[in-house]
Amino acid sequence: MPSRKIVANELAHVLRQISHPDRIRLLLKLQAGEQTVNELGDILEISPTRVSQHLSVLRAVALVETTTHGQKRVYRLAQPELAAWLIGGIDFIANRLSRATPADVAQAKQLWVAEGAEPEPVDRAA
Repeated sequence: MPSRKIVANELAHVLRQISHPDRIRLLLKLQAGEQTVNELGDILEISPTRVSQHLSVLRAVALVETTTHGQKRVYRLAQPELAAWLIGGIDFIANRLSRATPADVAQAKQLWVAEGAEPEPVDRAA
């Protein structure tokens, strides 16, 4: 069944691109709505250069889209349900987190869900 092999290969390729902790954090932060590189860098405490590099990888596999507003480039999730899927993955890996208590896992999950529920507006005037 060649179609299953093609799909499996594509899924493996996308998962490899997501497999960096900063990229996962970027995807989860983008569930709250559109953000610029500088906003993401400030929130996640990552240099704008690294944010740009990670977003480039995510754009290459069509997980992130961009829009230009004046001189600002704004990023968003191409498929917002991806963030929910990643949050759901926390349950899958929870038993592997030896340094985290069940309360730590629950709190991380709750915080990421809350971020998606309250979008942070992008200041397009600046």
